[in-house]
Amino acid sequence: MEKLVVIVEDDKDLLDMLLFSFEAEGFSVKGLENRAKALEFLLNKENLNQISLLIMDRLLPDGDGLDIIRELQPIIPKHIPVLFLSVLSSEKDILSGLKHGAVDYIAKPFSLPVLLTKALALINRENG
Repeated sequence: MEKLVVIVEDDKDLLDMLLFSFEAEGFSVKGLENRAKALEFLLNKENLNQISLLIMDRLLPDGDGLDIIRELQPIIPKHIPVLFLSVLSSEKDILSGLKHGAVDYIAKPFSLPVLLTKALALINRENG
């Protein structure tokens, strides 16, 4: 099965750079720019079944990425790791993300090689 990385990020330049970087590593990627598009895509069971990793921003123009995870928690398969990538970087923010199902939380600004390495490790761990 093809490895699909879904990235929810409202900063268009950052999203384009992440999409390019993951594609260069051989992944299929889907970029979503806001909460509404993320929910529309993620509520589709066929889409959910293809996802190997979900990278989620917290600060979206129409809501908090954490709320998306809360809403979807009952339907997101346990095998899909969620990684938050956010400027919200206080201990409270990080712990909140982890408590709501994220397996990792990376603060912006971030190292692209670190993000790619963590993403690959999460995908390989989940797809064994």
